[in-house]
Amino acid sequence: MLTSRKILIVEDRGDLLDLLGEALALLGWETILAESGREALDKLERETPSVILMDIRTPVMNGIKLAASLKAHPAYKNIPILAASGHSGGLTRERCLALGYDDFISKPLALPELEMRLTNILSVERLKTIRATDPVNLESNRRERSSRGADRRRVA
Repeated sequence: MLTSRKILIVEDRGDLLDLLGEALALLGWETILAESGREALDKLERETPSVILMDIRTPVMNGIKLAASLKAHPAYKNIPILAASGHSGGLTRERCLALGYDDFISKPLALPELEMRLTNILSVERLKTIRATDPVNLESNRRERSSRGADRRRVA
């Protein structure tokens, strides 16, 4: 089960921001709302969400610049980001992944799909954490690195 369901929603349309906040709160999410990239950064200084739902087109700092800034920041780089856009302008899921997002969803948003994508992102992040800190995996990774090093030495 997920340990945290805190979400930062970045959306410049106030009506949609409020609607998303209310809908996700009814589904058990603790919501943090921001209408711009700048406001999102301000909110991140006070609260740490487990995931970010971000409109790609936001004022002051667009979603692409914000995602790049977050992924380059040591305190925020591991927070998964779900991109949302109604005007994809050629942005595909693959392009969003290359830009630093963890997933992409098209607007209009369907609540069941949004909930599924958010849950999937958090599950993947949880598995990464478990794998990175599990003593069995750590030992296995050490042995694997050690054997690769031995292979390189034999080739040289």
